[in-house]
Amino acid sequence: NPERLAFAGFTPAAEDIDTDLLMQRHARTIRAAGGTIRTGSAVTALDRTPAGWRVGLGTETLDARIIVNAAGAWVDGVARLAGIAPLGFRPLRRSMAQIPPPGGHDVAAWPMLISAGETWYAKPQAGKLLVSPADTDPVEPHDAWADDMVLAEGLARYEEMVTEPVTRVETSWAGLRTVSPDGALVLGPDPADPGFVWCAGQGGQGFLSSPGAAMIIGQHMGADTGIDPALIDALHPGRFR
Repeated sequence: NPERLAFAGFTPAAEDIDTDLLMQRHARTIRAAGGTIRTGSAVTALDRTPAGWRVGLGTETLDARIIVNAAGAWVDGVARLAGIAPLGFRPLRRSMAQIPPPGGHDVAAWPMLISAGETWYAKPQAGKLLVSPADTDPVEPHDAWADDMVLAEGLARYEEMVTEPVTRVETSWAGLRTVSPDGALVLGPDPADPGFVWCAGQGGQGFLSSPGAAMIIGQHMGADTGIDPALIDALHPGRFR
């Protein structure tokens, strides 16, 4: 809306990530290395053994040499199961609404739009427009859902800056982005037990940071990745101990 917009910045360097394709590639890499992906298998116990860890999955147990704690909003809970002191991660809810393309426009080539101060953002996806209130409400770890009032307030802020009103919300959902006490990634073995490795604090950058995070954890496990040791140290969980 030209009556509302004072100025704007644009970068052609920003690109989207095909998250489904990225996950498929990661899954293929795991399986090619002999790994198995299990879903619907909640960890109920983590006990230290002379050889590593005994992992309880309900009535089933598995043995592991190393635990990589990449449980998102639940990382502190997993640490407690293992007898490791939690680091104080905060799960924050982020909501999203899918709306029809404004005015019937073809939005496929539209850029992502982010308000000054990030009080809302919008991006095209599959012919629709995704609008988020950019909420960061602290919540307990849970299977998140969108708060109708938070969505309504965010959509109102979006509507203030455009000429086409929101006629309806087709669907909505929410997720949890988890941040560390200092807001940076936490990657590496816990000082209290080198067999317990943290991979946490991705915030809203989990897909974006996943290849680099894996390389840093690999460096801790003996891989030669060539990553700057200063970066390795800056992201080490020992900074909170």
